[in-house]
Amino acid sequence: MFKKILIANRGEIAIRIIKACQQLKIATVAVYSTADRQALFVQLADEAVCIGPASAKNSYLNREAILMAGINTNADAIHPGYGFLSEDELFAQMCEECGMTWIGPQASLIHDFSDKTNSRKIAKKLGLPIIPGTGMITSEPQLYDQANKLGYPVLLKASHGGGGKGIRMVSSAKDLFVKYETVKEEAGSSFLDGSIYLERDFEAARHIEVQVLGMPEKLLILGDRDCSLQKHRQKIIEESNASILTQAERQHLYKLVHQLLDGADYQSLGTVEFLFVQHQFYFLEMNTRLQVEHGITEETSGVDIVQAQIKVAAHEPFELPNLNFQGHAIECRLNAENDMTAHLFETGKLTEFAMPTGIRVDTGLQRGDVLTPFYDRLLAKIIVHGTDRTMAVKKMQDALAQTKVNGIGTNLKQLKQIISSEQFIKDNYYIHSVGKMMEESTHESFA
Repeated sequence: MFKKILIANRGEIAIRIIKACQQLKIATVAVYSTADRQALFVQLADEAVCIGPASAKNSYLNREAILMAGINTNADAIHPGYGFLSEDELFAQMCEECGMTWIGPQASLIHDFSDKTNSRKIAKKLGLPIIPGTGMITSEPQLYDQANKLGYPVLLKASHGGGGKGIRMVSSAKDLFVKYETVKEEAGSSFLDGSIYLERDFEAARHIEVQVLGMPEKLLILGDRDCSLQKHRQKIIEESNASILTQAERQHLYKLVHQLLDGADYQSLGTVEFLFVQHQFYFLEMNTRLQVEHGITEETSGVDIVQAQIKVAAHEPFELPNLNFQGHAIECRLNAENDMTAHLFETGKLTEFAMPTGIRVDTGLQRGDVLTPFYDRLLAKIIVHGTDRTMAVKKMQDALAQTKVNGIGTNLKQLKQIISSEQFIKDNYYIHSVGKMMEESTHESFA
């Protein structure tokens, strides 16, 4: 087993990995920017190394600084978490070249699957249905030509995007080039790659994903999630398992996942994502990393998947418990945003930060912390588990009622509205439902 792991990330996911390492009796090294000097994850790690100034480009995306921190602290492995360098093929190679194990899939498989245009080609070749789309867009004439062929509305998508970044919906040719330039710039600054492609947008679709754990000569499926409730293409509420699927549909979904990965020798955590439209699955993308919403899969599967990921990377033999999925889990992402200013990212000091008790809350913050504008808006992941969906919904309503945040604006009011809505309670929602709810509430407030 590893003796020391460097965590190339920050915030709640760094703390989640620290906790898994503590249970495995592995020492941890946190890397941090100057903006995160006083952060909770820095305090909880066994060692901490400052790797640069506040901007992510000069700190959490600085491959050389992170690797030097690993070398200087004698770390024997690096865990990238999610976001930042977690799907960076070059960084994975550099870790291995520096004598540190990369806790993730093989670099060649990151190359194959994390590039969304490339993974679409692989999926299509293996017979999976894919969403109508294009290859890489390399010129303005090609952009307009391909969009016209697909038909509006279309999605502009960063080939290496994730977490809702690098995606824009375009409803007509009028806004196409301006949004193309915006996505390209966002992708370049967030993912160090400005490659863009186009995809057809569906109106009535559910976003369904499957959690996998690749082990030598075995691919385990650890359940599925429904991540359809999204705002600006970023997930805000997730459920496990996807309760709208029939048993036959679920079996077909898992068959598609095996069709994609059985011959790949994939060894680590991964998530295969699909759009589900009129009982038809369309391959969307594959994430070759730990997901933000992994906690609800842990709740329903009974598997600590972060520990499992570490053990696979260490080539440690281990036995998973018998997978007997129990109950239903829901996660709400509590974000820093101001509902009086079109839900813009809100920064400032947390004068009150009281999270619900008796349930799971994953957070990297505490009362008195100052939220800076340099990173993401996630404050906490509020996670509940019930014997069935009805109980889980009630538990989440109670949990949100207990949540108190002051000092900065949050999306708490909106989360309460969604969780109590008839659409949610009846499990009758789609990927555009949150946007429509926001429009309706705006109209009501001005009526």
